[in-house]
Amino acid sequence: MMTILVQVTDQVSGEEVPVAAQDERLTAIAAAAAAVLRQTPYHVVRAGDVAAAVRLPGPQGRSAVWLYNEVHNRRVLVALAAAHAWQEFVGQANWSPPGPIESVTAARSAVVAALSMIVTFHRAEQPLMTQVGYGIGDISTAEKRQLAAGSGLRPPDWPDSPSGRVAAAAWHGRCDVFSDFLRPVLRDCTESVTYLAESDVAESASRLSDVTFRTCLADRDGPVDLVARGLAALWFERDLTRLAGTLPRDLESGETVLAAVARRRTDPRAEANASAVVVRVLLEAGTLHHRCVREARRTVSLWQHLPAEASGQADAMTDAGHDRQRLSDAASHLGLAAARYGDRRSAAEAWELSRRTAEQGLGHDRSRIVRADNNLAALAAETGRGRHAETVITEVLNTRQALLERQPQDAPSWRRLTVTERTRTDIARLNGRAIESVRLATGLLADRRARLGGLAHADTAEARSVLGQTLLSAGHPTVARRHLEEAADTRRGRFLPSSYRVQEDLIWLAKAALVLEHPRTVLDLLGGQTAGTDWFRDRVSFRLGYTARRLLALAGGELGRADEAAANLRTDREHLADCPLDAGLDPLAADLDRSLAELALLQGEAAGAAVVLTRLADAEAEAEAGPPLPAHGWTLVLLGRAANLLGDGRRAAECFGAVTDLATAGIDRYHPVVLTAHYDEAVRCAALGDASQAAKLLQPVLDRTLLAHGRPALSEAHPLLAKARALAERLGIQVPHTPAGLDEASLDIDA
Repeated sequence: MMTILVQVTDQVSGEEVPVAAQDERLTAIAAAAAAVLRQTPYHVVRAGDVAAAVRLPGPQGRSAVWLYNEVHNRRVLVALAAAHAWQEFVGQANWSPPGPIESVTAARSAVVAALSMIVTFHRAEQPLMTQVGYGIGDISTAEKRQLAAGSGLRPPDWPDSPSGRVAAAAWHGRCDVFSDFLRPVLRDCTESVTYLAESDVAESASRLSDVTFRTCLADRDGPVDLVARGLAALWFERDLTRLAGTLPRDLESGETVLAAVARRRTDPRAEANASAVVVRVLLEAGTLHHRCVREARRTVSLWQHLPAEASGQADAMTDAGHDRQRLSDAASHLGLAAARYGDRRSAAEAWELSRRTAEQGLGHDRSRIVRADNNLAALAAETGRGRHAETVITEVLNTRQALLERQPQDAPSWRRLTVTERTRTDIARLNGRAIESVRLATGLLADRRARLGGLAHADTAEARSVLGQTLLSAGHPTVARRHLEEAADTRRGRFLPSSYRVQEDLIWLAKAALVLEHPRTVLDLLGGQTAGTDWFRDRVSFRLGYTARRLLALAGGELGRADEAAANLRTDREHLADCPLDAGLDPLAADLDRSLAELALLQGEAAGAAVVLTRLADAEAEAEAGPPLPAHGWTLVLLGRAANLLGDGRRAAECFGAVTDLATAGIDRYHPVVLTAHYDEAVRCAALGDASQAAKLLQPVLDRTLLAHGRPALSEAHPLLAKARALAERLGIQVPHTPAGLDEASLDIDA
């Protein structure tokens, strides 16, 4: 440890002598206290003896008064002694931190190993730790007087260092000697199932340190391994289960069974089934999709090798058929895990395998075929192949409706159909058919309410979230936010805070806040959330994680911190190359590039933004698969703004006109991106003095006619409508108003 010295003047000699800083003094006191307490019974130890044993630069022979001015009470003194002894023990022990912890079983083993070290230390230093046990609850006479007088005890200021943290805890009667040792182990173990903020990790380590200390004082003879296992079980139930619910237990049970079956190597089918259980647990939890992909690949591989092994059995045909069903299901689960993590190529390969197995190996199993087609259609829409997605999902819908008509009361058939209706709604939204997507989402919510009852069911809450997403994309952010908030409240009580679903809800709320031009709300929603952590990016979903970071960067830019936001986002863009992106132009990479250009515009760097946006717009136009059409529209809008700032009016007009032309490709002509292009071009025309053209461009933005989904193009609270009205009034253009009696809230399905 580096010694920090302060120069003071000796009052006798007049010479400058060094005085150690507080942390150095505490370290020296710890060594002296450990030496004295190892040799002298606690009740015989005098403060003066410990003070005299302290070795620091400068004059020696310090007094008891000096010692108490440093430690203030015996609780701190004995804790520092224990900390010194522990550091000596760890320095001599053969201990290395555990490697990457990828399972709950490994997590438990790591905690047991760490606690075994502490229990072993207690056995080796039992006389000293007994002394510490006497002193950790000792209250000095001066403290008793203060407590009796009702004045309370004011904690001293301690340095933020290992010795300072031990002293601060000991002041309150806790033994934090082992906290720094336990903290990284507990962090890694917790992250095998969920995420925990560093402050909460420190609190958990402090609690386990104190409990371990007191347990070892009470049980001096128990076997080290058994005591450590008991303490580990306490931490699992007291802390980990509280954070992650039943997931640690369920996952550990599945891992244990799988390990036992795999160890025997006598029943490959049982091993495949056990592996499938682990995958289902991981999928239902929604927190560990990266691991789920690995486990699901193992499951698929196990099922793929079973049919050949069944050929020699009497009931080979039956077994082979069952195995192919399980293979198709396992591949479907692999696709779902990969898609949630963000690896769309692996997801597509897995769903295509599931489809081939159902078509060729199961005699054209229609149910499993359309399941794969449903998922592949959703993937196609996300990667800009909207027309193909619509064609496929229409065929899936017809097939599933026919299957339900055969058995109208069959719950599984209805559930499969409602999943397809949800996918159909998402495809319409992604393709820019905003009005149709709102109509479909409204019907989806009504159907689920009627079938499942109320809004409290998780599937109904999902439908309400889908409705909020479509309303936001259709230009109605205020009512969308209400649906998103209600759905998020319901889902938050059913899923882990660190799960994909809960964090996705927050991200959609942040998107609504950005549309409403409330950047500080975005920081409130996403700041400190799991979605922005490396853990979430690496283990749950890199796509959702980078989306959260992108939204935070845009909000920061709106709040005047564009330089910092752009620097952070550029770093994220560089790291994105390490992720399994789509072949060609990945929509996530395009989103980050587009947001970087938007931040550049906020920084006044129109030329740099134009370069990025030109390259991106060309790539989007040429790519067979890439961002959906609305995203391409936003690229053109930003490029038009950059061109306008650079004085290139012709190019700006071309960009804004190209957005309007996207309506011929399927985007609603009242889609917010099209209306934004109208408004921006109207602003440009107004600046040139062409009021009549500006008025023509503003007409669809200002229009309050109710559209097919029963709403105007933009909600009353939409910032774009407010800007368009302000421009129209400035130009002397008549502004149409919302029809009297139209209350947007009344258009919602009652909560």
